[in-house]
Order: sequence, then structure tokens, then C-alpha cells
Amino acid sequence: MLVQEPNDLRFQVHPQAKFDVRAAVLLVHAGQLLATVNSASGIALVPGGAVKFGETAAEAAAREIHEELKLNVVPQLVGIVESFWQQPERTYQQLIMVHRVTLTDAQKAGLVWQEGLEGEWLPFAKAARVLQPRSLAQFLTSGDAIRHFVDHHTE
Repeated sequence: MLVQEPNDLRFQVHPQAKFDVRAAVLLVHAGQLLATVNSASGIALVPGGAVKFGETAAEAAAREIHEELKLNVVPQLVGIVESFWQQPERTYQQLIMVHRVTLTDAQKAGLVWQEGLEGEWLPFAKAARVLQPRSLAQFLTSGDAIRHFVDHHTE
């Protein structure tokens, strides 16, 4: 569920269409990705959230990781995903600024989830099968250049 907070870059284009700008963070450690997995659908989502007006994507990524996991990191921008999907009564489009952070053992051990959130460490191979949007899997390993993907999917 998308939550609208003050200054979020989320826009209701018309009653059945919504657009937002999101910062997503791939937290990786020893060949695994931290994600929340929906028990009913099996879909995995990575930490992140809406970029706020006047905030850079990197600032939004760092803020979201601190809010959700009480972790202070400097996320590295690795790419952009244009994500399109349908739900029964609404169409969504997101511009996702994808960041990646490789955690140390100490950082992994110190993670504290925000109340109501829970995650699990997924091996990269499993994450690639269940991540939504799927193209986020392209950023699991580091690369030298910023990459761009377009992802059309259903939820």
C-alpha cells in the first residue's frame, strides 16, 4: 500500500492513475539481499519510499533506511527503473532511483526494523525470482555504470 505523506512526490494523475518518484535501496551482504516478502503473494520488496519535494534521491534513500532500519548509510545510486503496473482499479507508474549498499557484518547485526516491518535475507538467486519490480535484480551485483531499465508487470 502506498502511503501519502506531506511533500511526497506522488501524484494522482486521474482517479485511476497514480505516478510517483521513489528511492529504493538494495541492502546486500554476502550474496544475499534484505527484503520484505509478502506471505500471500511471495513478492519481495526492498526498503525505500517516496522522494520528497526538495530532497535528492540519495537523501531520500538514506532517510528511508534510517526510518525503516535505524541504519545510517550513504547509498550509492546504481540505476533507474521506470516501473508500470496495473491493479484491478488503478494504473501505477513509478520512477525508481535505485541505490545499493553493501553492509558490513556489524551493520547487518545492528539492524533494527521499524515497528510493523519485518524482512529476511534472500540469496541473490531467489531474490531475482521474487523481486518486484523484477528488473531490480539487475542491480544485485555492482557495476561501473548507472543502468536504466523499463519494467512492465502486474501485481
